[in-house]
Amino acid sequence: MSQETTYTGIRGEWQDLNSPLAEHPPGLEHLEPFRLKLVTALDRSLEITKLQAGLSAQKQELTKELRQVMNDGQRVAAVLRKALKQQLGPKAEQLAAFKLQPFRGRKVKNDTQEPGPAAGGSAAPMGPEVP
Repeated sequence: MSQETTYTGIRGEWQDLNSPLAEHPPGLEHLEPFRLKLVTALDRSLEITKLQAGLSAQKQELTKELRQVMNDGQRVAAVLRKALKQQLGPKAEQLAAFKLQPFRGRKVKNDTQEPGPAAGGSAAPMGPEVP
């Protein structure tokens, strides 16, 4: 998952996180208050963006409020992601429904390297041998 930096991209991530939770999957009912907070932040951020586009005099104040709402929403989204991983487990394939990467283990390194000249002795003499 790439780290979004634009407000539009962040809102898209929030919608992707909210959509499966809105269907109230079994066992995740305790996350409903957080989902509602995220929906509130999403709705308010959309309202502020619309106001921001229409008003130039209050733009600076609205920008500050938008920044605060976006930060709060990011924190709530992070809590939801961590709670989902805690509830479902880090390896659960159900995490993919929430656009979270399940842990699938590490790739095994291939350790079949052929020894080079430094590892198996010198193939050519270093200098003339003195008797």
